[in-house]
Amino acid sequence: MVSLGCDKNRVDSEVMLGLLFRAGHSIVNRPEEADVIIVNTCGFIDPAKEESVETILEQAQYKKIGKCSLLIVTGCLAQRYSKEIMDEIPEVDAVIGTGRFTEILDIINQWELKHERLVAVDKPRFPNIKDIPRVLTTPSYTAYLKISEGCSNCCTYCVIPQLRGPHVSRPLDEVLGEAQHLVDRGVKEIILVGQDLTRYGQDLKGDISLAKLIKELAEIPGLVWVRLLYCYPDRVTDDLIEVIAEEEKVCNYIDIPIQHIHPEILRKMNRPANPEQIRNLLLKLRKRIPDMIIRTSLIVGFPGEGEEEFQELVNFIKESQFNRVGVFPYSREKGTPAARLPGQVDEKIKESRRDALMSIQQKISKKLNRQRIGQVCKVLIEGTSSEGVYFGRSYGEAPEIDGQVFVISNRSLKAGDFVNVRIIKAYEYDLLGEEYESGK
Repeated sequence: MVSLGCDKNRVDSEVMLGLLFRAGHSIVNRPEEADVIIVNTCGFIDPAKEESVETILEQAQYKKIGKCSLLIVTGCLAQRYSKEIMDEIPEVDAVIGTGRFTEILDIINQWELKHERLVAVDKPRFPNIKDIPRVLTTPSYTAYLKISEGCSNCCTYCVIPQLRGPHVSRPLDEVLGEAQHLVDRGVKEIILVGQDLTRYGQDLKGDISLAKLIKELAEIPGLVWVRLLYCYPDRVTDDLIEVIAEEEKVCNYIDIPIQHIHPEILRKMNRPANPEQIRNLLLKLRKRIPDMIIRTSLIVGFPGEGEEEFQELVNFIKESQFNRVGVFPYSREKGTPAARLPGQVDEKIKESRRDALMSIQQKISKKLNRQRIGQVCKVLIEGTSSEGVYFGRSYGEAPEIDGQVFVISNRSLKAGDFVNVRIIKAYEYDLLGEEYESGK
């Protein structure tokens, strides 16, 4: 299995692996040893599509130099371009859409009987993943928990609703049951994922919300951290802020993709949050939770973004002092309303604007990291560097997308340990600390 793209896609991969493992199949780490190779693709923007196609072609060689007799393509690229994949890459034997990945075992069995190429793609939907024991591809102490599928926000630049369908929440008892199962397996950190976490529960019966969900998750014994990714800015409610503030297990960390701050660009993006709402939300979060780590993502070079609009975004970044920022050049996706807008921006200008914002953010990040010097925080140990220094993450770092905390300790530590660490040095994105023992 090769899994590309977001953490939500990773969960789908783990579900497929769980189904196959439960049926008696063995999972191998070396592609040349595999009878079946599955590439779970991303098809969100051009760089992701290119990576997906390159990976498919790379894995296709194992039909000649390895044991592979069945090459399967799943995920968003499969949902979006199933015909093109089958027509242009003859090595691919099966294509499975985003709503049918739980049929992976049946499709393999069907291939073994008939040896006929097949396409299993229809209208995107959220397949039932209840009671499927996932094979975790994360370290044993951390797991992603998908609480919803699809998106109903309909941003003009985004193809996700076409690939994943409208927003659908998983039932509360199902999410809590999977969380309990993960903790029983040794998971200490659960990271909630969905296209829009803050819409959770709106389509379910009863008084169910993201705030209610994380409050109940915090009651699970043995669970140490709950972390939130992908929260829509105009649906971060006072109730949600209160739960984050009050529940010790909920990390004081939130990912709020804002995308832009200029009102006309937000309107063209079909983003409902206006600049004043965004600024008020940031003030409210920091007032209620002073040590809150706020992450956002931004799009530069959206159609109609001139120097004035970009400068407003620059000023906003300097003013807002985000802890973490991801900046992405606008990708003109066929079939989206934004692709038809006038005022498309040159690719080189997009890249220069991205680099300019990231240069500004690097300085902000280092300044904010320096403010953490002297603080004592809990760190989840993840490994040891080549210099013999441990590394891990505090509440302020999500895996893979944020920096690390390097830890000096006089005793032996292992991955999955939580230790108290006093921060002694700050870098642009990383921190250095030493294990802290109270009383010394």
